[in-house]
Amino acid sequence: MNRRTLLGRAAAAAGASLALAGCLRDGADDEVLEVVDSEFGEDDGGYLQYTVTVSNPSDRAASGTLYVNSEVNDNPITKVQAVSLDAHSTKSFTVTYDVKRDELSGSFSPEVDLQEDDG
Repeated sequence: MNRRTLLGRAAAAAGASLALAGCLRDGADDEVLEVVDSEFGEDDGGYLQYTVTVSNPSDRAASGTLYVNSEVNDNPITKVQAVSLDAHSTKSFTVTYDVKRDELSGSFSPEVDLQEDDG
């Protein structure tokens, strides 16, 4: 066997090993939580609420922190909510603001950031 054939076969074997290693990962290090829906409304007292629905399609339980960044009546506000979901589940989390919905001046466009906890 010549040197080029040997090197080519070694490179092919190494590539196949790397591809297979990716398939064999257990997924424990992958982030699995995802935001699937959000909507705003008001509670029974008329206060502005924002509901975020989070899904965990994986085979393991996962937890993290939900950050809802928004501007309400020209004031930047960040609401923080801990989230925890069992495997294959979906759950809604609601944050409430100290402003009544009918007192909201301007638009309300929150940005959601979901950070999953490590291990």
